[in-house]
Amino acid sequence: MDFRILGPLEARTGAGIVRLGGRRQQRLLAMLLMHLNEVVTPDRLVDGLWDEAVPSTAQAQLHNAVWALRRAFIAAGGDGDSIATEPAGYRLIAPESSLDLHRFSAEIQAAERAEASGGPEKKGAALSDDAAIWRVNTVAILQAFDPINAAAAGLDEQHLVAVERLGALRLRLGQADELVAQLIGLVGEHPFREPLRALLMLTLTALGRQTEALTVYEEGRRLLADELGLDPGEQLREAHAQVLRGAVPEPPPPPRSRSRHLPAGTSDFVGRSADIGQVLTDVRRHPAAPLVITAIDGMGGVGKTALAVRLAELLADDYPDGLYFIDLHGYTVGKQPRTAEAALDVLLRQAGTPVELIPPGLAERVERWRATAAGKRILVVLDNAAEAAQVRPLLPGTTEGLALVTSRRRLTTLDGGRPVSLDVLSSADAVALFRRIADRATDDPAGVDDVVELCGRLPLAIRIAASRLRHRPAWTVADLAERLRETRRRMHTLAVDDLSVYATLRLSYESLPELQRRTFRLLGVHPGQDFDRYAVAALTGLPVDETEQQLESLCDCNLLMQPAAGRYQLHDLVRDCAEQLVEAEETEAGRHDAAARLFDYYLYLAHLHCDPMARKISRFEPDIPSGPVPVPPALDEVEAIGLLEAEHHNLMAVAGQAQASGRPAHSWQLPCVLRPFLERMNLRAAWLHLFEGALATARQLDDPRGQSTALANIAVIRRELGRLTEAIELLQQALLISRAAGDQAGEAYQTSDLGITYLRLARYREARECFRTAHDLAEALGSLRDVGVLINNLGFVAADLGEHSEALDRFERALAINRATGFRQGEALSLANIGRLHGRFHRYARATSHLTEALTLSREIGYRFGEGWALAWLAALHRRQGDLPAALELGRLALDVGAAAGVADVECDALNCLGETYQALGDLEMAANLHKRAESLATDHDLTLEIARAAEGQAHIALRLGHPSEARRLWERALTQYPETLADQAHARTHLETPDSPCERCAVG
Repeated sequence: MDFRILGPLEARTGAGIVRLGGRRQQRLLAMLLMHLNEVVTPDRLVDGLWDEAVPSTAQAQLHNAVWALRRAFIAAGGDGDSIATEPAGYRLIAPESSLDLHRFSAEIQAAERAEASGGPEKKGAALSDDAAIWRVNTVAILQAFDPINAAAAGLDEQHLVAVERLGALRLRLGQADELVAQLIGLVGEHPFREPLRALLMLTLTALGRQTEALTVYEEGRRLLADELGLDPGEQLREAHAQVLRGAVPEPPPPPRSRSRHLPAGTSDFVGRSADIGQVLTDVRRHPAAPLVITAIDGMGGVGKTALAVRLAELLADDYPDGLYFIDLHGYTVGKQPRTAEAALDVLLRQAGTPVELIPPGLAERVERWRATAAGKRILVVLDNAAEAAQVRPLLPGTTEGLALVTSRRRLTTLDGGRPVSLDVLSSADAVALFRRIADRATDDPAGVDDVVELCGRLPLAIRIAASRLRHRPAWTVADLAERLRETRRRMHTLAVDDLSVYATLRLSYESLPELQRRTFRLLGVHPGQDFDRYAVAALTGLPVDETEQQLESLCDCNLLMQPAAGRYQLHDLVRDCAEQLVEAEETEAGRHDAAARLFDYYLYLAHLHCDPMARKISRFEPDIPSGPVPVPPALDEVEAIGLLEAEHHNLMAVAGQAQASGRPAHSWQLPCVLRPFLERMNLRAAWLHLFEGALATARQLDDPRGQSTALANIAVIRRELGRLTEAIELLQQALLISRAAGDQAGEAYQTSDLGITYLRLARYREARECFRTAHDLAEALGSLRDVGVLINNLGFVAADLGEHSEALDRFERALAINRATGFRQGEALSLANIGRLHGRFHRYARATSHLTEALTLSREIGYRFGEGWALAWLAALHRRQGDLPAALELGRLALDVGAAAGVADVECDALNCLGETYQALGDLEMAANLHKRAESLATDHDLTLEIARAAEGQAHIALRLGHPSEARRLWERALTQYPETLADQAHARTHLETPDSPCERCAVG
């Protein structure tokens, strides 16, 4: 097969073109081709396949898309098996020569080799097939997809660099006459790209056309001066000097390749030439100075990010070693500012640092980041910073780097920072922006001037007004100006000096019918970051279909944004407007009733969609004052999880506001009814303060179910944070309340949680007793799903105690029950446990089959806990079989899942597994670091077995380094951690009896 991504996406076989079924298949093929012969994880593919909100059925749709793509290959006479399914994801297997991108690179390298080796025949042969390369000017299929826009920009950059390299080669080979027409076209497309312009000048000079070459220079000089306020760069000046001398020496060497992580620039960017000129001149005037920091500040909507990205694009050639970008979420609705530690994790990954090499602490990450940047010319955009303290650890520290920082706040305490305070646009630039967005010819220049002044020349206000004009063909510019003038007197907080942005927003509001105005202002009551038609229907009391019509109308007049199909969002400034309007124009009773309807809606939504994943012993009926209300439907558990994920931030905001405003029915019920979802997604820790508020409310109401449920949730959060003793005490308090109230379901659930807590502490006798008690209670209540879960837990205890026959029997019984009751989460865990048990007895085929099935199922239902365990156990399985590259890849995936989901057990297991794999690879230093990280994390979370396993890993390393006494000490230490009856003791005992004997922790092959 033959694949093409440089230009229109194509796949060809000997029989013809493969018919791709639609955009999703095209995206899938493009992403697989971008990583040809590499495994691409399902999560990565899902992110690329949807540029709107990811649906709850994404994993299933991904499987369908892969199946359809295979069928399309087969229908065209190709090989459907070339798309391989592997435990870690999907891989497109094909020779590199089948992809035009690789052929493109190979032709360039062949031409350079031919030139170096000499001989016109070789040179001509190397360049004979490169005509297709010159026809490429975009990566068309990728540029249509926002999630992989950066990849498209990177390929476009590679194309231009390659064009320049080939052009320089052709010029040296005397092919100036063939080259000149192509260069003229390229300079027209990229007028600010100085290397292309310099190459065209030298090519014209080689043809004896010095006058034209000087004209090309003068056009570039004027363009740089007029648009950017800059003088030509060194490369262009040197080409000018060469033309004047009449000599055409060797063209300059091509720029180096580098990492590029900039977002796509704004296509309608205008103006800011003075600010751009100031920054570029400042940066280029002191190339050898210490790290240059440019801090761009201004109000929201003034264009700080757009300017930073444009500057980065213009400075790209000055910083050939890397272009980095990160949003610090300093002023992002619904998000906390990124911590410096989290931001460094992103930057280090952008720099290509493998996940296992990223240190756990802030100081270590700062050191690693600065070591990575040392001696390199890199540019870092730190966007949307909250304060200087957030920025300082992220500065690369290299004397040759540049940091562009944007913030709504002036970062005056940022040492060495060069401030750029953005004002509103100049009159000329404001008019240019308005005309570009309105996209309408007008013979009323005075009217346009009037409109942009009434908009305060603020980019956000101009965009709203120009968009309204564009979508209202019957309006004239004078009509728009008159409407703006009528609301100019309404001065609120949205203002720049004496010009009001609020007037622009109020214009849109005043032009609406009363029903739409009421809908808009009531959005000021909603505490979350985005919403759907059902939530707004509850807020307004309107039918859902009519609500959707109102929301779509508000989108048309740019008072609402629609970031994804079915989801709506207010811009920060527009949200302020809605909040002011609802305060001014709604009565207190009207605001109270709207909030009550909204809170009832979210409580019912949580109850209805948690029900499919809830077990009987954890389910209770909340008291909803207004009763059932319309909510978005979910066909199955996966869709229910997707809906709750989409509403997660709103649910948190509503729970917080309910507790702050004294709404007892919602204050305790909403957090507690969400327990099944929070447990599935491991999100409980973020709700700790809300569960504590729920407990306080339940105590005020003297509600025993509320008290015991809140206590149990707080206990589980404490357990996940590694505070196991506190968790046991809280669970025992909850049990006392449940027993006193005769709540057998609550008693069963809390006893089960107590057993899991004992299991974390390796207290197997108490854990088994709790699971047996909970099993009997669940059986008495007739809850077969809970019986299956507890049989699985008892099997886990038996497996760890070496009672393997009993363990296998329990796991298989649990699997049968889970399948019969449709409990897919339990099914995934049972499969994983069976696979792990088979692996202990070297039944690798059966182990791999069960673990892979568990992994696939966990991903389908979004069960991160099951996914993490399946990946970690598959990694250990591959290491024992001797497939170390696969073990490394799977271990990294497990570490990523564990860290992202906040599951310390999985994270520790993955770290220890990676340590064992690196030990097998002979990298003992890396192995030791990973085991020490596992030990530290396990100690923080009181994970006894992982502490012992980390000690075993360090013992293996000590033995290989020739320190047998230290190895013995560590194995003895591991034995003290393990309970006497635990099967894992055998590993350490094996080495203490015969140090050189292999055990399951170190055996390979």
